[in-house]
Amino acid sequence: MVKLKMIQQQVGHDHASTTAIYRCVPSDFRTRSLHRVLDATIEACLRSGRSS
Repeated sequence: MVKLKMIQQQVGHDHASTTAIYRCVPSDFRTRSLHRVLDATIEACLRSGRSS
């Protein structure tokens, strides 16, 4: 079971109530969504590291 706080931090929500919708979606959709956010975050970090 994925903890709501972890999802909240990964997607950048300020309030847990906003993140709670992720508990009501199928796990494969939730996983794909989290991967998309994480991949974008990693790519942004790598880009900023290259430009330094």
